[in-house]
Amino acid sequence: MSIAVVRYPSYGALRKGLVLKSPRTVVPEEMHDEMSNAFNVEEQLLKRLGTHPNIVQYRGPSRTGEGMKEGLLFDEANCGNLESYMDKNKEIDDALREKWSLQITEALAHVHKKNVIHSNLGPTNVLVHQTGNQTASLLLADFGGSRCLPLGLDGQMLPNLPFHDPKSDYTSTRLDVFSLGVLLYLINAGQYPYHQGPAPQNEERFQYGRRVQALFKEGNFPDLSGVQFGAVISGCCVGRRFETAGEVVEALKLEIRWSIGWYLLWNILQKASSQRYGGTMT
Repeated sequence: MSIAVVRYPSYGALRKGLVLKSPRTVVPEEMHDEMSNAFNVEEQLLKRLGTHPNIVQYRGPSRTGEGMKEGLLFDEANCGNLESYMDKNKEIDDALREKWSLQITEALAHVHKKNVIHSNLGPTNVLVHQTGNQTASLLLADFGGSRCLPLGLDGQMLPNLPFHDPKSDYTSTRLDVFSLGVLLYLINAGQYPYHQGPAPQNEERFQYGRRVQALFKEGNFPDLSGVQFGAVISGCCVGRRFETAGEVVEALKLEIRWSIGWYLLWNILQKASSQRYGGTMT
């Protein structure tokens, strides 16, 4: 059960372009402390993280007339979350997938640099925003379940399946790195691991998560042949060779540079072949 709701400016209570994330008014009594802790953790961590181009922009708390905290104000992401966006938009080219891969990894690298573990990384906590004629960008969101050991903050969340690593310590950034690898797979393969079609929902999602978790425990992962950034994804989820998202950023950039270099070399060889033989290489 979600402990928060998001309100949009159509109700007239918010300035256009802002959304209010507020606690649910009706929750079981045993969840009150959890809800209060989540909002406290999120507010403090957003202040610690500051501004980053690929982290949802926090605008401060919203309060009632008596000064009581009502919720947290954010800039609106106008295209919803990544999961629903990808379910609705099947024609996503490799250039945009590359952009998204870097954006979300750089956002998580910033989080790790601030000694924060997101702890619940997945496509429903990644928002999509588009400005004018620019291609859509990704924004990392939802820090209510996150951890920051230096501040003694613990939102007590773990990633949803299939983004949870059955072999990771929940106090380590490696927990996020595995989730990131699965998210990069979703972005670049266009589907969930071991699943075709739209994201599984409700009971199907529960059964799917259990099945995939069992496969991950056995060291299995989908075939990455032909998947953009396949070697990096493997390093996150199979070899587990990355400690932080910062290391994943460097690996992504290295693969991009290699791809550009290979493309340029191929063009040079094609041009030389054309000049020498009057044809192109095949």
